[in-house]
Amino acid sequence: MNIYLVYEKYNKDFILFAKSLNCNEDKAFDLVQEAYVSALEREEIFDNMNEYQIKGWFFRTIKNKNIDNIRKQSKLTYLENDEIFEPCESFEESVVMKDLLEDLPEKNRKVLQLKYKMNLNSKEIGNILGISSSTVRSRLSASLNLLRNKI
Repeated sequence: MNIYLVYEKYNKDFILFAKSLNCNEDKAFDLVQEAYVSALEREEIFDNMNEYQIKGWFFRTIKNKNIDNIRKQSKLTYLENDEIFEPCESFEESVVMKDLLEDLPEKNRKVLQLKYKMNLNSKEIGNILGISSSTVRSRLSASLNLLRNKI
């Protein structure tokens, strides 16, 4: 079975899977299309695959494309916006929170921002910052302890 037939047969499954990853129908369609373009660019790798292997390749590629998009968007947002948390309800809370965060070392502030603003896990944060996931967890714990002690 070739990729065209697998794509036609399982397109709705691919879209549902992509939608479950990011809860956005437009982004889901984009992810599936990106995966299909990747398949067309490497069509020869499917010559020795059966239908289920091709289907698995699509699911894995859609998941990886989603992760790539999250990382790319996170890097862009991280560079554009230096706020870590959503604005507080009152002006005073905002000022206090900003002061507390500014007192943290930059490496701790970055980890907090990527964790709580970008909703990334320790492995993804580690990839962005070029450190191990255990170092990310250690910095996150230390950052939260520093904040608790200052409050």
